[in-house]
Amino acid sequence: MGWKTASLLALTLAGLAVGAEEATFGPGPGVRASPQPFLVTEAEEAQLRERVLARWQALIKGDFDAAYQFETPAYRAIYTPSQFRYRFGNQTLWRMANVVDIHYDDPIVARVRVEVAYRYADPEKGREMLDMNQGVNEVWLRKENQWWRQQD
Repeated sequence: MGWKTASLLALTLAGLAVGAEEATFGPGPGVRASPQPFLVTEAEEAQLRERVLARWQALIKGDFDAAYQFETPAYRAIYTPSQFRYRFGNQTLWRMANVVDIHYDDPIVARVRVEVAYRYADPEKGREMLDMNQGVNEVWLRKENQWWRQQD
């Protein structure tokens, strides 16, 4: 290595060492870090978790009218319960749901990760029932002291 390359390398490393105490780690500009847990109270988070699981229990039971009630008031003003039911088809039987993670964008917007177990009738395999697991990401909004599921 020549003296110019060695000098440039030494200056670069020295600059990194000097600036290291000012360096920040994590997401870059324009990328939101994970939300802070202090944005909602424990009671609000418990209410959210309870509503997420209650919605999934309604889907597991096949009670689409009950599951529909967890959608935002704006969604319910546009779509009827039968339109809501239609989007699910009849190929999936949900078996289990578990909340695995909750992140808050702010105190009224939560991103919830739900692990779901289900049976799926595969039309390409003669409607053979397949047992499957999948993570589902949901957005929930808090309005007027209540959490509502936001449709994609």
